[in-house]
Amino acid sequence: MIISNISAHAFSSAPPGQEGFLGITEPPPSLTLTPAGHLLVAVCLGVIGAVGLLANVLVLTLFCRYRSLRTPMNLLLVSISVSDLLVSAFGTPLSFAASVRGRWLYGRAGCVWYGFLNACLGE
Repeated sequence: MIISNISAHAFSSAPPGQEGFLGITEPPPSLTLTPAGHLLVAVCLGVIGAVGLLANVLVLTLFCRYRSLRTPMNLLLVSISVSDLLVSAFGTPLSFAASVRGRWLYGRAGCVWYGFLNACLGE
């Protein structure tokens, strides 16, 4: 979830003091996606997640299998690959499921976990 520096009261239709999380009740209709837009985002995230998972498993398998690839420079690439693999396995499915359903499914705790995971893994 991306939070901008727009005033919290810019989107609020509730009286002051009755706003939701971060003071925003609902985004205006112009900022929401159509069902077709959510489906397109879900397809893109599914492809990105699947390709990311498979490609990074391949990189790690090749690194472990062939000793000639175990150089200091390749170790840096393996570190990036591990990070990307973890995002593909644990972060992208949350976004994918939210896009399929057209809304965030995991509440505040899931949003915090999603942000923490992606920030820690450098994505």
